[in-house]
Amino acid sequence: MKHRGPLITLVVTLGALVLILSLNDSLIPKQGAAPSAASPAPSKTGEPLKSPDAVFVGKDETGEMAVGIAVKGGRAVAYLCDGRSVEAWLSGTATGGRVTLNEPNGPGTVFADINGTRITGIAVARGDEFDFALTEAESPAGLYRQQDGDTKIGWIVYPDGDQVGIANTGGEMRPAPALDPTGGDAERVDGQTRLGGGAR
Repeated sequence: MKHRGPLITLVVTLGALVLILSLNDSLIPKQGAAPSAASPAPSKTGEPLKSPDAVFVGKDETGEMAVGIAVKGGRAVAYLCDGRSVEAWLSGTATGGRVTLNEPNGPGTVFADINGTRITGIAVARGDEFDFALTEAESPAGLYRQQDGDTKIGWIVYPDGDQVGIANTGGEMRPAPALDPTGGDAERVDGQTRLGGGAR
């Protein structure tokens, strides 16, 4: 068996050490260096995307129930009524094109999706369930309400000028009087006001 001399052993050891240091240096990223194309981009976090501000009006698929939904700043308000004896005010959120509404102290619910100038969904009011498809309403069309003493009045005004609404006095309901949307004390609902127990 042959034995290596001390000089040969030293040269081999130094060579191995240089190789190890070179590999380590290539694997350790340089401080301040830009990430490579293969490096995953840092995840972006923030507030959920809010739905566009708009007011939508229309009727359910049977034509019996009027529906108005106002969206602003991630909040939403809806009014459902048949113009005679059924109505419901609902409030909730509008995030990422999805609208979710509930009736304060009541069973009413609305789930809808915004797609451009249209909003489609399903609503439950007074035990009845119905589908709807609404279009964006430019003023003076839209959703209105008014407080007159103990009477709360809600209106839905369509783009062609037709309107439907209910006057509610302590739970006694009747068709709303005609509304002049360009004047008077009625407020055009924009979706920002939070409701509690009915229109305010």
